[in-house]
Amino acid sequence: MIKFFRQIRQRLVSQNKYSKYMLYAIGEIALVMIGILLALQVNNWNEKRKAKVKEVEVLEDFQKGLTFDIKQLDSIVFQYDRAKFAINKILQHFEKDLPYTDSLDIYFFDTTLVFDSGGLTVGAYETLKSNGFDLISNKEIRDLVILVYDEFNPWLDKWEQRYINKIFEAKQNLFNSRFVDSWNGDYRDPNVNGRMKPINYELLKNDQEFKYYLRTQLNDMGWLVYKPTRNTQIECKKLLNLINKELDAVR
Repeated sequence: MIKFFRQIRQRLVSQNKYSKYMLYAIGEIALVMIGILLALQVNNWNEKRKAKVKEVEVLEDFQKGLTFDIKQLDSIVFQYDRAKFAINKILQHFEKDLPYTDSLDIYFFDTTLVFDSGGLTVGAYETLKSNGFDLISNKEIRDLVILVYDEFNPWLDKWEQRYINKIFEAKQNLFNSRFVDSWNGDYRDPNVNGRMKPINYELLKNDQEFKYYLRTQLNDMGWLVYKPTRNTQIECKKLLNLINKELDAVR
């Protein structure tokens, strides 16, 4: 093709047809420019197609992670509901001046239950950060992803750890003088069952420091566990719903 165009140029020049040669040269340049533009357009289309494929992959990873995390957040609430129930049972026994029974050992154990979720699954978010947030074309999804993983997730993990630290501080500084031992149970038991036997139940029943700890623990559970867990779950469900709609539209 290049040889063919060269022959045409040489023939026009040899025949002194410079005006036709100029028109031909302009036409040749135009053809070259059109070819370049078409190549760029094809390349741009390919890049957009690759980006869309990658976007779908990332959204699918978010979909899997959020589905798991929402269930995990339910597990957190379930675990702390069990601890909350135990605390209220013990306080009722104290307030009604009820006698000691062996079943109370189970409730004492349950008051110390914790659930370290480690926060949300962040694999898809790390992938997105490495590829750039603009990979997600839907601005509403993009903004909510940043909100959930940059703000809600650290908040959830931070307050969850604060609550857990309070339990471990009590094991060292409060329970050690009031119970025979702590977390007496089989660590292999998936249902996490155990007992904590008080050294002196009658003294414990009137122990203002211990009762203050239990009542405050209920408050801490609300602020440090329930509130961030439920609020994070609401945002995760909202994000998952948007991602589901986005994926349904491109499939």
